[in-house]
Amino acid sequence: MNEPIIMRHVWLMFIAVTIANAMILKIRSGPYILQHPELAEGYRRLFWGVLFWCNLPWLVMAIGIEFGSVPNIFFFFRPRDGNPFVLGFFGVVVLLWILGFYWIFARRGADFLIDHPGLLRGCPKNPDMIKLFYCLSVIGGIVGMILMFTMDIPIPFAK
Repeated sequence: MNEPIIMRHVWLMFIAVTIANAMILKIRSGPYILQHPELAEGYRRLFWGVLFWCNLPWLVMAIGIEFGSVPNIFFFFRPRDGNPFVLGFFGVVVLLWILGFYWIFARRGADFLIDHPGLLRGCPKNPDMIKLFYCLSVIGGIVGMILMFTMDIPIPFAK
């Protein structure tokens, strides 16, 4: 069975979605910047931060797939096989979680997000809710990661 081309280039879609999310943030921030021009620099940093940090895992995925070390997207569901690019992908995700904890808790990132509404839906007003949501999100990611490392997930289109 031939593998659909999207299975090798799905990382392009992930990067496009990340760029679209950053652009939505830029559009949503416009009215806030008009009301409070002093927030413009913070929104600019947030925009570029989303573009850079949120695309890192997809760039690792792209390198692994495009240079032939990972045949398609489904191999990323089997980190237990020990492919270095797949493990690198998960390493980048864990690193981003750690950096996220550092930014949100130690660098007052939750307060920054309160002061710069538009990135998070519903414009939360309580930094503790952002911290709680982040922790729950990471816990969900850890559970998913544990499942991928422990389950024998079959790979469609495996050669």
